[in-house]
Amino acid sequence: MPVQLRSDVEVRLIQKMGGDYMVAAAAKVSTSGEDALTWDQDSNQDEVSGLVNYLMKHRHGTPFEHSCLTFFVRAPIFVWREWHRHRIGFSYNEESGRYKQLEPVFYVPDRERPMMKVDSWKPGRPRFTRCEDDAAYRTLCDNLKASYSLAYDMYERNLALGVDPGLARDCLPVGIYSSCWVTCNPRSLMAFLSLRTHEPDRAKFVSYPLWEIELAARACEEALSQGWPLTHRAFCDNGRVGP
Repeated sequence: MPVQLRSDVEVRLIQKMGGDYMVAAAAKVSTSGEDALTWDQDSNQDEVSGLVNYLMKHRHGTPFEHSCLTFFVRAPIFVWREWHRHRIGFSYNEESGRYKQLEPVFYVPDRERPMMKVDSWKPGRPRFTRCEDDAAYRTLCDNLKASYSLAYDMYERNLALGVDPGLARDCLPVGIYSSCWVTCNPRSLMAFLSLRTHEPDRAKFVSYPLWEIELAARACEEALSQGWPLTHRAFCDNGRVGP
């Protein structure tokens, strides 16, 4: 099959449960018991906002665990290697090269992706600028495509031998795309966002994430801001530190 190239990370919200009112209800149960069940979507927004902000500011995290979001994500393997490091509060189910033939879809960087090291580059603070050399960018993409085409051809030859598909795939590079179900709660998502977004003007602890995983994080953050607007605002107002 011919190699397909793409430069995006696909993130789709499949389902969500709860909202800001659930955060408030989970916190209120400690003082109100069963009466906390009266907190719902029609609860006083100012009161909910104040409570959510208090919880965020003082890092009372467990009330933010009583909701969930499920995403369908399609991303290169090198993105999953970083995403799967987030284990607490995350559940994953990924397509398997042992059971299906992987599609020949591979990653090449968008033209505007910062990719050239700055003079002050450090491993702990990796910063890059846009490549201004069109020829260098084209060469990079050509090199990637050539290696992808060869690798996938070898993969298909391995499959044709009838060997274990889990062995046949070993020649494939980390630029190949894989799809996965990802479920998390707002607390675990905020911990993810604090590390996988670069916010030098708002974050208490500035992170320098890989460009591609930040694309995914921004899409997830949009879902959080839509479904939990008070929680998201409190997260941003308190230095983007996960509670």
